[in-house]
Amino acid sequence: MDVIEKKIEDQKVAYVPHVDSFSKLPEFIEEVANLIRENNLEAVGFPYGSYDNDLEEHAENDQIFEVGMPIKDFFNDGKPAGRMGKLGLKEVTGHTVLSAIHRGSHKNFNVTVRKIVDYALDNGYDIVGPITEIYLPAGEDTPVEDVKSEVQLPVIFMGKR
Repeated sequence: MDVIEKKIEDQKVAYVPHVDSFSKLPEFIEEVANLIRENNLEAVGFPYGSYDNDLEEHAENDQIFEVGMPIKDFFNDGKPAGRMGKLGLKEVTGHTVLSAIHRGSHKNFNVTVRKIVDYALDNGYDIVGPITEIYLPAGEDTPVEDVKSEVQLPVIFMGKR
């Protein structure tokens, strides 16, 4: 698994925050997609989950995360909207991430995260934000070991120590 540095452009996202179990991700992704559609917004990227706590730090049903999707724009009566009911809307400023592709189930997800964190520490990066996982498309019949997601960790380069 390769870790690479990527630049993420400015983007607008629609999201719903949760304190719950990651096992419900498929229904949360569907919920966000439905809310985007119901509010006449246009999705322009893949769904994501962004985690605000150490994945091993909280009980299974007490994880803190948001599930969202990049959208083209958000306006309400010609003005930027901040919330449309349950759906939050925000602009994410361009930033740098370290990225790696995770393959398979979440049972070994922490191995991927650890590899990215170790890469950051070994190469002069400071971690400046939460882990974000981009869910890449897969067919319904795709075996779990072939499912891929992109794991991103926001960083700034501080220089070699």
